[in-house]
Amino acid sequence: MSITVYDVLIIGAGPAGLAVAARLREPTPSSVFTDAEHDRYQWIKKYSGRMNLLPRQRDAQRDNATDRNEEKMNIKVLDSSGSIWLASWKNNFAALGISHLRSPMFFHPCPRDRDGLLAFTHETGRCGDCVEIANCVGKSMSKHRRKRKVAQGHSVGSSAKAVLEIDERDRKDYFTPTSDIFHDYCDSVLQRYSLEDIVEQAQVASIDFGPSAEFGLHVDGALETNVFKVVALDGVTKYAKIVVLAIGAGGSPAMPRYLSPTETEGACHSTQLPKQAFLSRSVRERIFARKPTSVVVVGGGLTAAQIADKCIRDGVRRVWMIMRSDVKLKPFDIDLDWMTKYKNVQKAAFWSADSDEERLQIMLKARNGGSIPPRFFKKLQTHVANGALSIHTHTAIEHQSWHPQQKIWRIETSPPVPNSPGSIDYIYYATGVQPDVMTLPLLSPLREKAPVNVIGGMPCLTNDLAWADDVPLFVAGRLAGLRIGPDCGNLEGARVGAERISWAVHERLERQRKDSEEGGDDYEKLCRRVGSLNMFESLDECEQ
Repeated sequence: MSITVYDVLIIGAGPAGLAVAARLREPTPSSVFTDAEHDRYQWIKKYSGRMNLLPRQRDAQRDNATDRNEEKMNIKVLDSSGSIWLASWKNNFAALGISHLRSPMFFHPCPRDRDGLLAFTHETGRCGDCVEIANCVGKSMSKHRRKRKVAQGHSVGSSAKAVLEIDERDRKDYFTPTSDIFHDYCDSVLQRYSLEDIVEQAQVASIDFGPSAEFGLHVDGALETNVFKVVALDGVTKYAKIVVLAIGAGGSPAMPRYLSPTETEGACHSTQLPKQAFLSRSVRERIFARKPTSVVVVGGGLTAAQIADKCIRDGVRRVWMIMRSDVKLKPFDIDLDWMTKYKNVQKAAFWSADSDEERLQIMLKARNGGSIPPRFFKKLQTHVANGALSIHTHTAIEHQSWHPQQKIWRIETSPPVPNSPGSIDYIYYATGVQPDVMTLPLLSPLREKAPVNVIGGMPCLTNDLAWADDVPLFVAGRLAGLRIGPDCGNLEGARVGAERISWAVHERLERQRKDSEEGGDDYEKLCRRVGSLNMFESLDECEQ
């Protein structure tokens, strides 16, 4: 029986995995970088001595062959949540009843067009379903418009002279799509790149890397005989030349305390929400019997706010939100200056940091813990006004005890919560996930063979997001934060990470295929495939 050795095996079918798979199938990417941006300066610096800046004559036959090779890349995806893309993502959206994304319109996993989601929304006639992200755009005034108003004798206030990161011309980008629009757009991306049927449900138990002969394999036509052996919990084994790890934070839920098996009947973490029913059985029974119900939500981010809102909409009479810090209101999960036209200033400072420890501090400062969008906070204020919600900042649970017979909690907080009930029916912990690559059992064989430095729970990867130069395990998502930046966990970070990974994957596979052309032609073909030929082609010509 022949054994399939995949070109690329992606672990994780979430947004980061989708971004990587789509980018590997896209020969002409354009959604991440424009000519005016400098996000690629590390790659330009890396390849400047090898890139042939003067284009050669290419015939149509060679270009068509390149396109066919793109389509022939053998990709497989493994995901523990299901055999479809975005299974866990969609389950969480359905469980919490999330109607709109937090991200703007230009955050999406498609590598072809930055405005692809916006164009899809117009094409399907659903622009009216999108919601504007308030207080981001519209407060500034262009210099031309200000001069015209002064010439007409109108007074121009000081607010119009303020320099803001986003001006009126970008208003179309700062809307947030509905979850249905985003999911439909992702489906169109899957169809475009023929990615629908490559996902297989499997929970990976271990990832090993070594010579193919060690695993009893022979890889035809490969210059390098090292391959990955990926074993699932059910014993199914897959082999691949390259592996991409796209499993999000990859750590354990950041729980304030350990929950015993008995206590899990009355509490859960936000990553463990039940798929069938959001509320627990005991809470649903009390609501059906028209008895008072009380729920505590621990956390101060958007997920905590969504859980509190969902509880109230499902009939819980009173909800208490408890958080250690103040309520932080931000449109996005990172500061605005990391997303606007001046974001390269922040990113250049991040990439130019002297150490990974300094980069970690920049990340922590930019994210600054959990936050809530102002639009969603208005919903919470309505619940507070109606007496259904109580928000308590700088508060923590000091003691809690679960009574399984009555199915209630007894809790004590510091400082004490005014008018707190004598019993709590359920506790939700929306305290996030702490990234920690050292606790991932699937990486144990790799950590022994090729140990890497770990800072803040994240591995110190290469600039190509590889585990090491000679170990082609690429990491996408939050675990790549020390190389991507504070936006590593959102949709934009997923797309930027996919761009870096695609460069390295194509280069490695190009070497393995033993291309018949020589030196510069090989590299020019690679550059054409990853879309690197741009305005910098003219620099060498001008110097000559």
